[in-house]
Amino acid sequence: MLGWSQAELAKAAKVSRQTIADFERGAHVPISNNLTSIITAFQEAGIEFIRENGGGVGVRFKKAMSRGG
Repeated sequence: MLGWSQAELAKAAKVSRQTIADFERGAHVPISNNLTSIITAFQEAGIEFIRENGGGVGVRFKKAMSRGG
């Protein structure tokens, strides 16, 4: 959704790129403070996490992104 690389997410979340890589490939779930940092980075970028509501869990942008910046 954001088009971030592992390095960009790691920088935004203040975790190592290896933490992101390991999580992406399913090697392990990050420790709780790293996972919280990753979630917070996404939320600060405008991503909203949607809880189960009969239609399944998901993510979306909090509000429509404007065209042209």
